[in-house]
Amino acid sequence: MRCAAIFQLATFSVALLACNKQKIADDGVDTGPAEDEYASHDLGSWLSMKANADGTAAIAYYDRTSDALGYAVGTISGSSVTWAREKVDSYPDENGLNPGDSGKYASMAIAADGTTWIAYQDTSNGTLKYATKPKGGSWTTGIADIGGGAHSDAGYWASIALDPSGSPVIAHYDAGKKNLRVTRWNGTAFAGAVAVEGEDYVPADTATAAADAQTGEYCKLLIDSSGKEYLAFYDRAQTALKLATGTGTSWSVEVVDDSGDVGQWPDLAMDGAMLYISYHDVEKQDLKLAKGTPGNFAIETLDSGELKGADSAIVISAGAAHIAYFDGLGNDIMVASPSGSNFTYSKLAGDEGALGYFNEVATIGSKNYAACYDYTSRKVWFGSL
Repeated sequence: MRCAAIFQLATFSVALLACNKQKIADDGVDTGPAEDEYASHDLGSWLSMKANADGTAAIAYYDRTSDALGYAVGTISGSSVTWAREKVDSYPDENGLNPGDSGKYASMAIAADGTTWIAYQDTSNGTLKYATKPKGGSWTTGIADIGGGAHSDAGYWASIALDPSGSPVIAHYDAGKKNLRVTRWNGTAFAGAVAVEGEDYVPADTATAAADAQTGEYCKLLIDSSGKEYLAFYDRAQTALKLATGTGTSWSVEVVDDSGDVGQWPDLAMDGAMLYISYHDVEKQDLKLAKGTPGNFAIETLDSGELKGADSAIVISAGAAHIAYFDGLGNDIMVASPSGSNFTYSKLAGDEGALGYFNEVATIGSKNYAACYDYTSRKVWFGSL
Protein backbone atom coordinates (compact mmCIF):
# COMPACT_ATOMS: atom_id res chain seq x y z
CA MET A 1 0.00 0.00 0.00
CA ARG A 2 1.32 3.40 -0.98
CA CYS A 3 0.39 6.02 1.57
CA ALA A 4 1.72 9.02 3.45
CA ALA A 5 -1.28 9.51 5.70
CA ILE A 6 0.12 7.32 8.46
CA PHE A 7 2.74 9.98 9.15
CA GLN A 8 1.09 13.33 9.50
CA LEU A 9 1.47 16.82 10.86
CA ALA A 10 -1.74 18.87 11.04
CA THR A 11 -3.26 17.13 8.00
CA PHE A 12 -2.88 13.71 6.41
CA SER A 13 0.50 14.51 4.90
CA VAL A 14 4.19 14.57 5.63
CA ALA A 15 6.41 17.62 5.29
CA LEU A 16 10.14 17.30 5.62
CA LEU A 17 12.03 20.06 7.34
CA ALA A 18 14.79 22.02 5.66
CA CYS A 19 18.12 22.55 7.37
CA ASN A 20 16.89 25.92 8.62
CA LYS A 21 14.10 24.05 10.44
CA GLN A 22 11.39 25.80 8.40
CA LYS A 23 8.51 23.77 7.03
CA ILE A 24 8.53 23.20 3.29
CA ALA A 25 5.22 23.57 1.46
CA ASP A 26 3.15 20.39 1.25
CA ASP A 27 2.77 20.68 -2.55
CA GLY A 28 3.39 17.33 -4.19
CA VAL A 29 3.16 15.25 -1.01
CA ASP A 30 1.21 12.04 -1.52
CA THR A 31 -1.59 12.12 1.04
CA GLY A 32 -2.79 8.59 0.36
CA PRO A 33 -6.33 7.35 -0.24
CA ALA A 34 -9.16 9.14 1.54
CA GLU A 35 -10.48 5.80 2.80
CA ASP A 36 -7.20 5.07 4.59
CA GLU A 37 -8.03 2.38 7.17
CA TYR A 38 -5.41 3.75 9.56
CA ALA A 39 -6.49 7.40 9.49
CA SER A 40 -8.03 7.18 12.97
CA HIS A 41 -5.36 4.93 14.47
CA ASP A 42 -2.92 5.95 17.20
CA LEU A 43 0.36 5.09 15.45
CA GLY A 44 4.00 5.61 16.28
CA SER A 45 4.79 5.21 19.95
CA TRP A 46 7.80 3.02 20.83
CA LEU A 47 9.19 3.63 17.36
CA SER A 48 12.55 2.59 15.91
CA MET A 49 14.10 4.01 12.73
CA LYS A 50 16.88 2.73 10.46
CA ALA A 51 18.10 3.39 6.92
CA ASN A 52 17.73 0.87 4.13
CA ALA A 53 20.62 0.42 1.69
CA ASP A 54 18.47 1.87 -1.10
CA GLY A 55 18.15 5.21 0.70
CA THR A 56 14.66 4.68 2.07
CA ALA A 57 13.68 5.16 5.71
CA ALA A 58 12.35 2.20 7.70
CA ILE A 59 10.27 2.72 10.85
CA ALA A 60 8.87 0.05 13.18
CA TYR A 61 6.24 1.27 15.62
CA TYR A 62 3.47 0.36 18.04
CA ASP A 63 -0.11 0.69 16.79
CA ARG A 64 -1.88 1.55 20.02
CA THR A 65 -5.33 1.29 18.44
CA SER A 66 -4.80 -2.31 17.32
CA ASP A 67 -2.34 -3.30 20.09
CA ALA A 68 -0.03 -4.36 17.28
CA LEU A 69 3.39 -3.99 15.67
CA GLY A 70 3.48 -2.01 12.42
CA TYR A 71 6.20 -1.16 9.93
CA ALA A 72 6.59 1.48 7.22
CA VAL A 73 9.12 2.27 4.50
CA GLY A 74 9.45 5.89 3.39
CA THR A 75 10.72 6.90 -0.04
CA ILE A 76 12.14 10.42 0.11
CA SER A 77 11.96 12.62 -2.98
CA GLY A 78 12.97 16.23 -2.52
CA SER A 79 10.62 17.76 0.03
CA SER A 80 8.13 14.89 0.09
CA VAL A 81 8.07 11.34 1.38
CA THR A 82 5.79 8.47 0.43
CA TRP A 83 5.17 5.68 2.93
CA ALA A 84 4.30 2.04 2.35
CA ARG A 85 2.85 0.27 5.40
CA GLU A 86 2.87 -3.32 6.55
CA LYS A 87 1.17 -5.20 9.37
CA VAL A 88 3.76 -7.24 11.25
CA ASP A 89 2.21 -8.81 14.35
CA SER A 90 -0.95 -8.90 16.51
CA TYR A 91 -3.36 -7.14 14.15
CA PRO A 92 -6.95 -8.45 14.31
CA ASP A 93 -7.65 -11.30 11.89
CA GLU A 94 -10.31 -11.35 9.19
CA ASN A 95 -12.93 -12.12 11.85
CA GLY A 96 -11.91 -9.13 13.93
CA LEU A 97 -10.39 -11.23 16.70
CA ASN A 98 -7.53 -9.55 18.53
CA PRO A 99 -4.66 -12.01 19.08
CA GLY A 100 -3.14 -9.99 21.93
CA ASP A 101 -1.04 -6.93 22.65
CA SER A 102 2.40 -6.82 20.98
CA GLY A 103 4.70 -4.13 19.63
CA LYS A 104 5.85 -1.96 22.52
CA TYR A 105 9.59 -1.29 23.00
CA ALA A 106 10.23 -1.86 19.28
CA SER A 107 13.90 -1.95 18.23
CA MET A 108 15.03 -2.60 14.67
CA ALA A 109 18.18 -3.63 12.82
CA ILE A 110 18.72 -4.16 9.09
CA ALA A 111 21.40 -6.53 7.81
CA ALA A 112 23.63 -5.88 4.80
CA ASP A 113 21.58 -8.34 2.72
CA GLY A 114 18.39 -6.39 3.45
CA THR A 115 17.00 -8.72 6.12
CA THR A 116 15.05 -6.73 8.70
CA TRP A 117 14.87 -7.73 12.37
CA ILE A 118 12.57 -6.20 14.99
CA ALA A 119 12.65 -6.96 18.72
CA TYR A 120 9.61 -6.02 20.81
CA GLN A 121 7.48 -6.99 23.77
CA ASP A 122 4.50 -9.32 23.78
CA THR A 123 2.72 -7.53 26.60
CA SER A 124 -0.11 -10.05 26.81
CA ASN A 125 2.26 -12.92 27.57
CA GLY A 126 5.14 -11.03 29.17
CA THR A 127 7.74 -12.24 26.67
CA LEU A 128 10.36 -10.82 24.34
CA LYS A 129 9.41 -11.43 20.69
CA TYR A 130 11.12 -10.96 17.36
CA ALA A 131 9.95 -10.42 13.80
CA THR A 132 12.12 -10.90 10.74
CA LYS A 133 11.72 -10.50 7.00
CA PRO A 134 14.24 -11.16 4.22
CA LYS A 135 14.44 -8.53 1.51
CA GLY A 136 11.40 -9.00 -0.71
CA GLY A 137 10.01 -11.70 1.59
CA SER A 138 7.34 -12.02 4.28
CA TRP A 139 7.35 -11.48 8.03
CA THR A 140 7.81 -14.35 10.47
CA THR A 141 7.62 -13.94 14.24
CA GLY A 142 8.69 -15.91 17.28
CA ILE A 143 9.57 -15.82 20.96
CA ALA A 144 13.10 -14.63 21.71
CA ASP A 145 13.10 -14.95 25.52
CA ILE A 146 10.58 -15.61 28.29
CA GLY A 147 12.73 -14.14 31.06
CA GLY A 148 13.99 -15.78 34.21
CA GLY A 149 11.23 -15.02 36.70
CA ALA A 150 8.65 -17.38 38.14
CA HIS A 151 6.15 -15.74 35.78
CA SER A 152 7.16 -14.21 32.45
CA ASP A 153 7.43 -10.44 32.57
CA ALA A 154 10.20 -9.73 30.07
CA GLY A 155 10.80 -7.75 26.90
CA TYR A 156 10.98 -4.25 28.35
CA TRP A 157 13.35 -1.76 26.69
CA ALA A 158 14.28 -4.25 23.96
CA SER A 159 17.41 -3.28 22.02
CA ILE A 160 18.65 -5.23 18.99
CA ALA A 161 21.98 -5.05 17.17
CA LEU A 162 23.78 -7.21 14.59
CA ASP A 163 27.12 -8.90 15.16
CA PRO A 164 29.82 -8.85 12.43
CA SER A 165 28.28 -11.94 10.79
CA GLY A 166 24.89 -10.23 10.57
CA SER A 167 23.27 -12.31 13.31
CA PRO A 168 21.02 -10.43 15.76
CA VAL A 169 21.61 -10.00 19.47
CA ILE A 170 18.86 -8.65 21.75
CA ALA A 171 19.17 -7.05 25.17
CA HIS A 172 16.10 -6.41 27.31
CA TYR A 173 14.95 -5.75 30.85
CA ASP A 174 13.35 -8.68 32.67
CA ALA A 175 10.93 -7.21 35.22
CA GLY A 176 10.29 -10.66 36.63
CA LYS A 177 13.88 -10.90 37.88
CA LYS A 178 14.59 -7.16 37.75
CA ASN A 179 17.73 -7.71 35.70
CA LEU A 180 19.29 -7.19 32.28
CA ARG A 181 19.28 -10.13 29.87
CA VAL A 182 20.86 -10.83 26.48
CA THR A 183 19.84 -13.48 23.96
CA ARG A 184 21.38 -14.46 20.59
CA TRP A 185 20.33 -15.90 17.27
CA ASN A 186 21.89 -19.33 16.70
CA GLY A 187 20.87 -19.65 13.06
CA THR A 188 17.37 -20.98 13.66
CA ALA A 189 16.18 -19.39 16.90
CA PHE A 190 17.16 -17.14 19.79
CA ALA A 191 18.76 -19.14 22.57
CA GLY A 192 21.14 -19.04 25.50
CA ALA A 193 19.69 -15.98 27.24
CA VAL A 194 21.93 -14.86 30.11
CA ALA A 195 21.64 -12.26 32.83
CA VAL A 196 24.29 -9.57 32.45
CA GLU A 197 23.54 -7.58 35.59
CA GLY A 198 21.12 -8.09 38.44
CA GLU A 199 22.76 -8.29 41.83
CA ASP A 200 21.33 -6.59 44.90
CA TYR A 201 22.93 -3.28 45.76
CA VAL A 202 25.05 -3.43 48.93
CA PRO A 203 26.58 -0.02 49.67
CA ALA A 204 30.11 0.29 50.97
CA ASP A 205 29.04 2.57 53.83
CA THR A 206 26.51 1.74 56.53
CA ALA A 207 24.77 5.10 56.21
CA THR A 208 23.32 4.16 52.81
CA ALA A 209 20.47 1.68 52.62
CA ALA A 210 20.82 -1.54 50.67
CA ALA A 211 18.46 -2.09 47.74
CA ASP A 212 17.10 -5.08 45.87
CA ALA A 213 18.36 -5.57 42.33
CA GLN A 214 16.51 -3.47 39.77
CA THR A 215 18.91 -2.88 36.93
CA GLY A 216 18.74 -2.93 33.16
CA GLU A 217 15.93 -0.54 32.30
CA TYR A 218 16.36 1.77 29.28
CA CYS A 219 19.07 -0.56 27.93
CA LYS A 220 20.78 0.21 24.63
CA LEU A 221 23.01 -2.26 22.79
CA LEU A 222 25.82 -1.47 20.34
CA ILE A 223 28.17 -3.97 18.66
CA ASP A 224 31.36 -2.77 16.99
CA SER A 225 33.04 -4.19 13.88
CA SER A 226 35.21 -6.53 15.98
CA GLY A 227 32.19 -8.07 17.69
CA LYS A 228 32.65 -6.36 21.04
CA GLU A 229 29.33 -5.53 22.66
CA TYR A 230 28.46 -2.43 24.67
CA LEU A 231 25.35 -2.12 26.80
CA ALA A 232 24.34 1.17 28.40
CA PHE A 233 21.56 0.91 30.99
CA TYR A 234 19.98 2.44 34.08
CA ASP A 235 20.51 0.89 37.50
CA ARG A 236 17.45 1.98 39.46
CA ALA A 237 18.76 0.55 42.73
CA GLN A 238 21.93 2.65 42.47
CA THR A 239 20.28 5.48 40.45
CA ALA A 240 23.27 5.29 38.11
CA LEU A 241 24.23 4.97 34.45
CA LYS A 242 26.16 1.75 33.85
CA LEU A 243 27.99 0.25 30.90
CA ALA A 244 28.55 -3.46 30.30
CA THR A 245 31.34 -4.37 27.87
CA GLY A 246 31.94 -7.90 26.67
CA THR A 247 32.01 -10.49 23.91
CA GLY A 248 28.89 -12.40 24.82
CA THR A 249 30.37 -14.90 27.24
CA SER A 250 31.74 -12.51 29.83
CA TRP A 251 30.92 -8.95 30.77
CA SER A 252 32.73 -6.16 32.53
CA VAL A 253 30.29 -3.74 34.17
CA GLU A 254 31.27 -0.23 35.23
CA VAL A 255 29.52 2.78 36.68
CA VAL A 256 29.77 5.59 34.15
CA ASP A 257 27.94 8.22 36.21
CA ASP A 258 26.31 8.05 39.64
CA SER A 259 26.19 11.75 40.51
CA GLY A 260 22.62 11.86 41.74
CA ASP A 261 19.82 10.06 39.91
CA VAL A 262 21.17 9.70 36.36
CA GLY A 263 21.11 7.32 33.43
CA GLN A 264 17.60 7.01 32.05
CA TRP A 265 16.99 7.16 28.28
CA PRO A 266 20.60 6.48 27.21
CA ASP A 267 21.70 6.14 23.62
CA LEU A 268 25.00 4.83 22.30
CA ALA A 269 27.09 5.78 19.29
CA MET A 270 30.69 5.06 18.27
CA ASP A 271 33.14 6.98 16.12
CA GLY A 272 36.36 5.02 15.70
CA ALA A 273 37.32 3.97 19.21
CA MET A 274 35.37 6.83 20.80
CA LEU A 275 32.14 5.91 22.53
CA TYR A 276 29.35 8.44 23.11
CA ILE A 277 26.55 7.94 25.62
CA SER A 278 23.79 10.54 25.89
CA TYR A 279 21.41 10.22 28.83
CA HIS A 280 19.03 11.97 31.17
CA ASP A 281 19.90 13.46 34.55
CA VAL A 282 16.62 12.58 36.23
CA GLU A 283 17.33 14.53 39.42
CA LYS A 284 18.33 17.79 37.73
CA GLN A 285 16.29 17.25 34.54
CA ASP A 286 19.29 17.88 32.26
CA LEU A 287 20.77 16.33 29.14
CA LYS A 288 24.19 14.75 29.80
CA LEU A 289 26.89 13.22 27.63
CA ALA A 290 29.64 10.72 28.45
CA LYS A 291 32.47 10.53 25.93
CA GLY A 292 35.49 8.26 26.00
CA THR A 293 36.37 4.58 26.21
CA PRO A 294 35.41 1.95 28.78
CA GLY A 295 36.97 2.88 32.08
CA ASN A 296 37.81 6.40 30.93
CA PHE A 297 34.80 8.65 30.33
CA ALA A 298 34.57 12.42 30.48
CA ILE A 299 31.15 13.60 31.67
CA GLU A 300 29.53 16.89 30.74
CA THR A 301 26.14 18.44 31.21
CA LEU A 302 24.78 19.75 27.93
CA ASP A 303 21.34 21.35 28.07
CA SER A 304 20.55 22.25 31.67
CA GLY A 305 17.22 23.98 31.03
CA GLU A 306 14.00 22.93 32.70
CA LEU A 307 12.74 19.40 31.97
CA LYS A 308 15.34 18.64 29.29
CA GLY A 309 17.12 15.48 28.18
CA ALA A 310 14.74 12.52 28.11
CA ASP A 311 14.40 10.26 25.03
CA SER A 312 17.89 11.10 23.76
CA ALA A 313 19.17 9.75 20.43
CA ILE A 314 22.62 10.23 18.85
CA VAL A 315 23.79 10.35 15.26
CA ILE A 316 27.47 10.80 14.36
CA SER A 317 28.03 13.20 11.46
CA ALA A 318 31.43 14.47 10.24
CA GLY A 319 33.07 13.10 13.36
CA ALA A 320 30.73 14.86 15.78
CA ALA A 321 27.73 13.78 17.83
CA HIS A 322 24.33 15.37 17.18
CA ILE A 323 21.74 14.57 19.83
CA ALA A 324 17.96 14.74 19.57
CA TYR A 325 16.10 14.89 22.88
CA PHE A 326 12.86 15.89 24.58
CA ASP A 327 12.00 19.31 25.98
CA GLY A 328 9.30 18.50 28.50
CA LEU A 329 8.49 22.11 29.23
CA GLY A 330 7.61 23.02 25.65
CA ASN A 331 6.76 19.52 24.40
CA ASP A 332 9.34 19.95 21.62
CA ILE A 333 11.99 17.85 19.95
CA MET A 334 15.36 19.53 20.47
CA VAL A 335 18.77 19.05 18.88
CA ALA A 336 22.17 19.56 20.50
CA SER A 337 24.76 20.25 17.79
CA PRO A 338 28.53 20.67 18.23
CA SER A 339 29.94 24.14 17.72
CA GLY A 340 33.69 24.15 18.24
CA SER A 341 34.33 22.79 21.71
CA ASN A 342 30.76 23.57 22.82
CA PHE A 343 27.22 22.64 21.84
CA THR A 344 24.34 24.75 20.58
CA TYR A 345 20.72 23.89 21.29
CA SER A 346 17.77 24.48 19.01
CA LYS A 347 14.17 23.43 18.66
CA LEU A 348 13.78 21.10 15.71
CA ALA A 349 9.98 21.00 15.82
CA GLY A 350 7.08 21.23 18.23
CA ASP A 351 4.94 24.16 17.20
CA GLU A 352 2.71 21.73 15.30
CA GLY A 353 2.00 19.61 18.38
CA ALA A 354 3.49 17.82 21.37
CA LEU A 355 6.65 16.27 19.90
CA GLY A 356 9.84 14.67 21.15
CA TYR A 357 8.56 11.32 22.40
CA PHE A 358 10.51 8.14 21.51
CA ASN A 359 13.08 10.07 19.49
CA GLU A 360 15.11 8.28 16.81
CA VAL A 361 17.82 9.57 14.46
CA ALA A 362 19.49 8.01 11.43
CA THR A 363 21.62 8.90 8.43
CA ILE A 364 19.55 8.16 5.33
CA GLY A 365 21.33 8.74 2.05
CA SER A 366 23.51 11.77 2.66
CA LYS A 367 21.28 13.48 5.24
CA ASN A 368 20.46 13.03 8.90
CA TYR A 369 16.81 12.56 9.85
CA ALA A 370 14.84 12.42 13.06
CA ALA A 371 11.56 10.73 13.87
CA CYS A 372 9.41 10.91 16.97
CA TYR A 373 5.88 10.32 18.21
CA ASP A 374 3.53 13.28 17.86
CA TYR A 375 1.40 13.06 20.98
CA THR A 376 -1.09 15.59 19.59
CA SER A 377 -1.88 13.95 16.25
CA ARG A 378 -1.03 10.45 17.51
CA LYS A 379 1.11 9.84 14.44
CA VAL A 380 4.83 9.86 13.61
CA TRP A 381 6.65 13.11 12.93
CA PHE A 382 9.58 12.78 10.50
CA GLY A 383 12.02 15.47 9.39
CA SER A 384 15.63 16.33 8.63
CA LEU A 385 18.08 17.54 11.26
